[in-house]
Amino acid sequence: MTPAAESTREVVAVRRRFRAQRTFLFRAWTDPALFAQWFGPKGWTIDRCEVDARTGGSWRAWFRRRDGAMVYAGGVYSEVEPDQRIVFTWDTNPEGARPESLSEVTVEFRDVANGVEICLTHRELDTARAVDMDAGWNSTLDSLQEFVDAEAAR
Repeated sequence: MTPAAESTREVVAVRRRFRAQRTFLFRAWTDPALFAQWFGPKGWTIDRCEVDARTGGSWRAWFRRRDGAMVYAGGVYSEVEPDQRIVFTWDTNPEGARPESLSEVTVEFRDVANGVEICLTHRELDTARAVDMDAGWNSTLDSLQEFVDAEAAR
């Protein structure tokens, strides 16, 4: 990457605390049946997803937005440390990653008083996507909170 291109790339970082077990939160990110129940901004649903959460495995999700439009996201896992950390690429091109649209997401699970903190970092975003992804990740973690609360109530 050239220095000029490097300077236009941005990072989104979001932290959120959950009153849940780290093992359960990790499974919510890696088990396709759980992942499909919460992943995505509030008001979006997953019509179909594939999750092969292992180093070298891939993930793909087809979302339906509130307005009915379909959105795709997917990528490849470069690191999966059970109950600790997940690193995967992010791309919105269902035909395969394009270098200009490829970015990287890291999700870390840290024990804190009364629960677990998820630290999510999304790197290599252009400025416009960084603004959208900041809002999207915050909303997605709101969806995870609702999922965690519903599971705890069962």
